[in-house]
Amino acid sequence: MKKIIIADDNRIVVESVARLVPWESHGFEIAATAFDGEQALEAIRERGADIVITDIKMPRMDGLELIRKIKEELSLDTKTVVLSSYNDFQLVRTAMRLGASEYILKTELEPEALLELMNELSAALDKERADSAPWEGREDDREEAASALPAELREELRQSRRHIRNQLLRELCLGYASEQQFMKRKKDWLHIRYRPGGRHYMLYFAVDNFQKLLNLRWRKDEHLLTFAIMNVLEEIANDSADLFDNGSGEFAMLASSEDESGTQEAERVFERLAQALQRHFQVQVSAGFSELRAQDDTVPKMFIRAVQACQLRFMLGKGMLIHERELARNGYPGKRPEPELGKEQVEHLRNVLNSFHPVLLREMMSSLPARPGETSRTDYLRVLRQYEKYTFVLAEFADKHGYQDLFAPMLESFNELIFERESIPELNRRLLELLETMANAMATGNSLVRAVIRYVQLHYREEITLQSVAEHIGVSSAHLGRLIQKDQNMNFSEYVNQFRIERAKELLAEGRLRVFEIAEAVGYNSVEHFGRMFKRVAGMSPREFATGEGLHKKLQ
Repeated sequence: MKKIIIADDNRIVVESVARLVPWESHGFEIAATAFDGEQALEAIRERGADIVITDIKMPRMDGLELIRKIKEELSLDTKTVVLSSYNDFQLVRTAMRLGASEYILKTELEPEALLELMNELSAALDKERADSAPWEGREDDREEAASALPAELREELRQSRRHIRNQLLRELCLGYASEQQFMKRKKDWLHIRYRPGGRHYMLYFAVDNFQKLLNLRWRKDEHLLTFAIMNVLEEIANDSADLFDNGSGEFAMLASSEDESGTQEAERVFERLAQALQRHFQVQVSAGFSELRAQDDTVPKMFIRAVQACQLRFMLGKGMLIHERELARNGYPGKRPEPELGKEQVEHLRNVLNSFHPVLLREMMSSLPARPGETSRTDYLRVLRQYEKYTFVLAEFADKHGYQDLFAPMLESFNELIFERESIPELNRRLLELLETMANAMATGNSLVRAVIRYVQLHYREEITLQSVAEHIGVSSAHLGRLIQKDQNMNFSEYVNQFRIERAKELLAEGRLRVFEIAEAVGYNSVEHFGRMFKRVAGMSPREFATGEGLHKKLQ
């Protein structure tokens, strides 16, 4: 398996990426998570890493320095992917020059795109390491060699076979491989029972409250818990069906039916499995059932119907077997639904938050939650992804405006509900509570320092002083100065200069304006004074920053 390390100082982002894809089903493992660059570097030294997914702005050591150390100090062929916010493009450009392989916007994280990128990087690594490719013998030779291995290594080989079987079955069910390709790649030693033709049915299982079980009783070891559940499933199937793990406590069973309909057989299997999981793990399980209908039906279509039927547990209730006929009753179309939620709502939420206007936030609150009556006509998992993106934007807002202490616990609690796949009504209720708290903070809880920050954001192009801001707010300049020094760890003039220089960096990165035009655009009447302030704040001249030379030297 390829080892992945995730590094971001925002715990919500780390946990979201770690759970976004069923990694082990695709040949990857999360080797470690880190919340700053030093932790990530230490994890790489201790455990190794094939791919590192890292934020840029982190305490102690940022992502740029981490990328440089991986390449120059550790001399590793590790691939790095940069997680960026919408305003990090200059830093992303620097990261790519330092050797980053790719970047992804946090609010555009999607399972399919992320997995595709990981597969591309994995293939690139394999190609680069091809000079040391292992010997490949005949299948008989492999079997003979395997029988001579110690028991511990034989168990590892068994797990490797399970992984290969898991991957092949997923590719068949997800439509990544045709039946012809599947049969060509299927080997006898994998013990796959599926054959094209005949009557087949699909059971798609979901362990209810899987994340809570994982956190409370399995020390967050998803690999071990999944392994244990798969053992129970295989015991129930008793070599009569094909099983695979689809990640996050969800599993699929593809079986042949002896009778005209597989319904009764599926009900017996589900009942036995539910009893076994209750006995071994004290949890309940939900499942969706579907079967091949006609000659033009396919395994991928059957799989999608089983998944959708299982998702109806959030509407019809958990702990039961749900037949595919319930799909039509609850508004599902005959094909996989397209998501109705998109980046427009995410950007709208960001813009309203940045307006710092509680009335606008309250006005848009009714449009954000998914409506329970419509949810069955959309892919439930895509709704969860949308809610995850909301948490990214809300966390971004809290970090930017100094509300971490107020909102971090609420955001983590809301994110935990997403991971536990709570029902849509409960998620809606908690989202509205969170947004209402933010609106109240905007309306009544803004400190004087927040007011100063907002004033500078609006008037940085003008000549502003501490006295003029104090008069605008209605407090003494001495009192306001002390508050700013305590909150920002710098005086008012230093804060204004820092804000102006950060804005100047963005304009330099765009490359459309000359230096003297940028100086005027950010509030400096003299280009010489602008150059001195830029050097003081950024440690380099505007020209050095624009070309990237100065920042590159600084990192070396």
